[in-house]
Amino acid sequence: MRTERQSAPFLSGLSRRQTVISLTALVVVVALGWYLALRQLADVDAGGGEMAGTMGMALGPFLLMWLPMVVAMMFPTVGPSAVTAERGGAGRAAAFLLAYLVVWMLFGLAVYLLLAAAERIVSIPADNAKWLAVAIFALAGLYQFAPVKDRCLGVCRSAGPDFGDGSDYPAVARAGARYGLSCLGCCVGYMVVLIAIGMTSIAAMAILTVVIFVERYVLPRSAMVPRVVGALLLLAAVLTPFVSWLHPGLPGGEMGSGDTPMT
Repeated sequence: MRTERQSAPFLSGLSRRQTVISLTALVVVVALGWYLALRQLADVDAGGGEMAGTMGMALGPFLLMWLPMVVAMMFPTVGPSAVTAERGGAGRAAAFLLAYLVVWMLFGLAVYLLLAAAERIVSIPADNAKWLAVAIFALAGLYQFAPVKDRCLGVCRSAGPDFGDGSDYPAVARAGARYGLSCLGCCVGYMVVLIAIGMTSIAAMAILTVVIFVERYVLPRSAMVPRVVGALLLLAAVLTPFVSWLHPGLPGGEMGSGDTPMT
């Protein structure tokens, strides 16, 4: 019997039915993530709350915002790898993505606790907030050139996670968690910048989502994308003291050239 050709390497070994169901489910989940993220961001903007850091939120609401944001930004990139888990049987991709998501939710919890503690200890005058933005952009930019970034990106660019024999859910979940850690190592600089700019910036979310996807798939063997992004972040660090819209989420920043929020 003639073997069906697959449209992409990560789909090899999947039947046409598995491919259609898995990719359709992935698209639906990503679309739902963006919908919920946009709804929540609109509510925050309408309430006139803070944009950066914890945004004045309690832990529960912060994590409820963090969850769809991670799904919206990260699932378009990690989804193709998750689909390969379906070779071991139905539902494996869901187990992979749930374990992957747990890693990111734990990171979100750690971020919130760190930010909340910092807000209680340090009060930064609005006039000095720009220097915090300078430090954030500089550290994120330098991280793009760090060996750990290259190692994590190499894992994420590999043919796919190691699922073992792929026959049991625990093995797939462990693979999802390991992949989540590698992905976190790739993107931690981007997420720190997003938190500094303001998680309510839809433009920043969209740009970073595209950057993450491009460095993973469009130029999968090149170090050019991380290096270019690193250089741009370092440039932002240099310009931030003079350009307030580069840190709209921090005190003293501007949300744009007018009164319209940069969303």
